[in-house]
Amino acid sequence: MAESRNPWQDNKHQVTKPVQLQQSAQGTLRDYGITSVSSPAPQWTSDMRDQYKQSVKSEQETGALPDFDMQVFISTGMPDGVLRSLFRQSLDEGGKRVRFVVRGFEPQKIGELIHKLRMHLPDPYKDEVLVEVDPNAFRSYGVTSVPVYLVKNKDKWFSIRGAVSLDGARAMARKGGNYKAGESYAVAEPDILSVIEDRAKKYDWEGAFARARTRAAQNIKPSFDLPTVVKESTDYFVPTFTVPEDVTGPGPDGKGTVVLAKAGQTFNLLQHTRLQVPVIAIDAGDERQIQLVRGWLKRPEYRAADVFIVGSMTSAQSGNVVMEELVKKFNRPVFPLVKRLGDRFGIQAVPAIVEQEGDRLRIRYFNPQTKG
Repeated sequence: MAESRNPWQDNKHQVTKPVQLQQSAQGTLRDYGITSVSSPAPQWTSDMRDQYKQSVKSEQETGALPDFDMQVFISTGMPDGVLRSLFRQSLDEGGKRVRFVVRGFEPQKIGELIHKLRMHLPDPYKDEVLVEVDPNAFRSYGVTSVPVYLVKNKDKWFSIRGAVSLDGARAMARKGGNYKAGESYAVAEPDILSVIEDRAKKYDWEGAFARARTRAAQNIKPSFDLPTVVKESTDYFVPTFTVPEDVTGPGPDGKGTVVLAKAGQTFNLLQHTRLQVPVIAIDAGDERQIQLVRGWLKRPEYRAADVFIVGSMTSAQSGNVVMEELVKKFNRPVFPLVKRLGDRFGIQAVPAIVEQEGDRLRIRYFNPQTKG
């Protein structure tokens, strides 16, 4: 890099338009490598996305702020020396005050991105610098070139665009306003959300449902069913696991072995894990139960519930499999309740709602006739 363009010494600053702070959207991205014929995505995928956006908006309106006091938008398209210097400065400050943000990665090549970034760390084998993939943040702040610094000064956030040191960005933020500092560089990584959205538009959803129905037909016995509730009640069930044989592990300092669990020993699974969301189980061929579930899913405590069905091989009058019709009615995926899974939840009849209460499951049974 020529000395006249050294971003760490460039004192020519230009005021740019201010930005408004938005809570960054963080999440796990999964790339399925999808290629198929064009077919519209089902409505429930859009509804789930809208619900997620609304939850992020609610967090923003409550004034919740991130723990870090600076976000730096970066890319592997930046000079190696600039990235290396920024990571070093972040470590000198303790590592976690600064959040580095990357727009995305080439599909199925996230390992290459991680490797490139790690090679710029003082110690590539330590996770002392916070780097996250967050395409939503790039979209929210309109970042099209890097680096861009969002710096918190007191209760306000300021934008500094162009290469500058972390201390230099903080000094500009203390003056107030938003600045154009040193040189900017193109973003090398694609917007991974755009990649996923484009592939989702081309995905053969009908074909996927057809394959799912085929797998269900192969794995679910049509004879499996559960009786309909005739009297409302509440039961409790403790899911357990019995150790089939002794489980051992290395002893202190790797010497000898210790017995972690003995054969025949029984564990309460809920003392080691949790039921993440309520579970609703119904008979797919009973319209009364379907209407019950539609009402339950509108309630805040059940909006994230998982819906499981028995009788999933029953065909509707239209000729479609009931499971496919329920996906449209509930605007969410539904799952077959195989016998083994029903036993795990302790479900004896339907409709039922299963929720965790302490270290046991509470199972409530509802009479669909009295509930209308």
